[in-house]
Amino acid sequence: MNKKLCNCGEIATWLYMPSSRRRNPFNCDNCVSRGCDCNNHYIVNDWEKLPTEEDGIEGEDWKWIEKNLEWTPLDALGREWPCCEYDNDENGFLIEG
Repeated sequence: MNKKLCNCGEIATWLYMPSSRRRNPFNCDNCVSRGCDCNNHYIVNDWEKLPTEEDGIEGEDWKWIEKNLEWTPLDALGREWPCCEYDNDENGFLIEG
């Protein structure tokens, strides 16, 4: 099976969905842009919660962007997640046709 490739030549596992202006909207796990405020949790007037045990361990499962004001979840490797505008296929995207 042929799979889409990232610009670095690795199998692409991330697709930037609003890709109309990108020559290659596909990225591998190492090249995808990470860290986006769409994944962040804001602590403002108690409408959002502080992280709890359910959110995991600080520094492993989540980290502060700004202490007691904004935090973000982390992936299994301790990295911030890509923007929510990326689709993910852990097996890679197939070339159609």
